[in-house]
This record gives sequence, C-alpha cells and structure tokens, in this order.
Amino acid sequence: MQSMERGEDGVRGDSDARHNENGSSGEQRPVTIYQIARELGVSAGTVSRALNGSNLVAPDTHERVTRTAEEMGYLKRRIRRHRARAILNVALFLPFGGENYLHLFYDPAEFIHALHTGFGEVRANVITLTDASGVSIFEHKKHGEIDACVFGFTTPTPELLAAIDERRVPVVLINRIDPQHNYVASDHAAGMERLLAHVLELNPYPRPCFLGLPAIPQVSELRRDGLLRAAASRGVRLSTDDTWDLGSLGEITPRLIEGLIATGYDTVMCFNDVVAVYIYQCALSMGLRIPEVFSLTGFDNSPVRSLVSQPITTVDLTVSELGRRAGAWLRERIIERSDESLQLQVPGELVAGTTVAARPDRARGGGGGGYG
Repeated sequence: MQSMERGEDGVRGDSDARHNENGSSGEQRPVTIYQIARELGVSAGTVSRALNGSNLVAPDTHERVTRTAEEMGYLKRRIRRHRARAILNVALFLPFGGENYLHLFYDPAEFIHALHTGFGEVRANVITLTDASGVSIFEHKKHGEIDACVFGFTTPTPELLAAIDERRVPVVLINRIDPQHNYVASDHAAGMERLLAHVLELNPYPRPCFLGLPAIPQVSELRRDGLLRAAASRGVRLSTDDTWDLGSLGEITPRLIEGLIATGYDTVMCFNDVVAVYIYQCALSMGLRIPEVFSLTGFDNSPVRSLVSQPITTVDLTVSELGRRAGAWLRERIIERSDESLQLQVPGELVAGTTVAARPDRARGGGGGGYG
C-alpha cells in the first residue's frame, strides 16, 4: 500500500495510522482537552476557556495551554459550542448584617429568577453568598471555577473587587453606581420626579418634605438629590432644610409626626416603602388618617406595602428588569466575548396607591423647616 504523507492536509503516514497515542494498533485518536489538562495539571474547563480565548484565563496560563495544545497536536473543532450546553457558575452576593429591615425592599427570589431569565438558554448555576464571604469564594473548590460575579443591592469591598479584577472575572453591580465598573441600577432621580409629578396632579401647591435613610447611603442621596432637582424645575418649595436623615426606623415616633404636621408639611415623601410603612403605622397609632392629614409616598414597590390596609403610592424598583439586564449582559460577555460595557439606569413606573390626597383648591402656603 502506498504511504500517505500529506501532513498539511491532516492525513498521516502508515506507521502513524497503525498506532494511537498509547502505542496500540488502530486509528489515531484526536487529542482532547482532558489530555491537555492532565499534562498541565489544570482543569478541563481552564483548558477550554484558554483555547476559546476567554478573558477569564490569566495570560500566562493561556500561553501555556495554547503552546502545549500545539505540541500535542490538538485540533480545535470548528463547530461552535451550542449555548444550551454551556453551564456558567455565577456568584451572587447579597447583603448581610445590619438591621433586618434594610433588606425588606425587594424579593430575592424575584431577582434570582430574573437573573436566570437574562441568561436565556445558557444554564447558570447561581451560587448565592453573603457579602461577608469575601475572597473565600475563590478558595473553595466545591464551587468550581467562578465565571461571573453579581453584587445584588450591596457594595463590594475594595479587597474583593481587586481579587475579582485580578482573575478577570466579569462583575455587575446591581443598584449601585460605580463609573469604574459595570452596573445596572434603578433611575432614582427619575423615580422621585415621577412621584412629585403625581403629587402635583392632585395638589398644585404641595408643601413636601423628604425622609432619607443614610444606612443605604448612595441610594438615599440619589433619591434626595433627584427630588430636590425635580422640585426646583417645577417651582415647588423644597430645600435641604426640608430633607431629614433618619438614623434608624426607631426615630419614627409620634413626636416626629407631630413636628412634621406643625411645620406645615402636607406631603411626606419617604426614601423607600419601608420608611413609608413605618410612618403610616405610627400615624395610625395616633388616630391620624392618611392621606387626610398628609399625603405619603414610598419607593421600590416592595413586598412590605402589603402590610398596611391602604396601598402606598410608590415607584417600581424594576427588580426583574435589573436582574434580566445583568444576566443578558453576562451571557454576551462570557459566551459571545462581547467587549461592550454595562452602565445603565432603568426608570421605574409609577405605582399609584391611595395615599396621595387631592387638594386642588389649596393656595400656595408658607411654613418653615424643622421639627421639634
């Protein structure tokens, strides 16, 4: 039989065809990523990512893998891996510690479901952790290799962010705005503007105040500042003297509400629904009716709204949209190797309740800031 030597076409000679890599007779078997992984002492997943140009693999590891693959005669399949066969490990960090009420503004299950929806046909193994876990996520083999990190409504420490960036793992911040990282957040300023516009439809000359909660600093500040800008643009009397920071929900007392009423405020706009529910319950315990005494608004459209008899007027936090956008971006970044960044603010829709009163005949009034 004539010997074949067209190596450049992938056809081997007689002697090569009679022996496989173990020296036994038979047809030459192709080199697999598992053989390369054993040669280098790394996982098959690392080899696969390196050969596919993933940015999750360190440059030196990528160079070692590609060099070894070439030396071993590895031939990469040209058929693209089907999305539905990909399984990604996603570390989801959720807030931990502090006062429990700080975490009542959304439904974690709704967010996780939306995150899965964003990944589409790509299967995501979501590993839920608390932000107290820190860099230990990368030290436990049981989690496997982490393909992406999502920080849900919490701010990562600089140490943890540095560890993630060092490993070139894509990261998305949820409802936290950081120009140095990818994020998707609610448009807090637009939400406060929609609430104020709704108040003005029913009360042309409101006397509003804002109750903030610095325990969630960036979000509270963005909502306060958004309301101040909206009031200024619409000619509504509202200044920093009319904004108050609550150290805790324990400061919501009859004395506080009496002071707000005595000052002349007829609209209490709260940082979120949790604060609004506490105000509502405190007023109810005093024998006061909302919105007859003053109008009341929240923010987030959170599950706690169901704890009171009247639906509080609010703005939706768009939890589902935040999760879906984050999952979709991670899918494109990891599977399609897209280099587009994600820095997006999503406006929420107004959810009108029954806690804003119609006062069409109210004259433009006065009143100073402060409460006793």
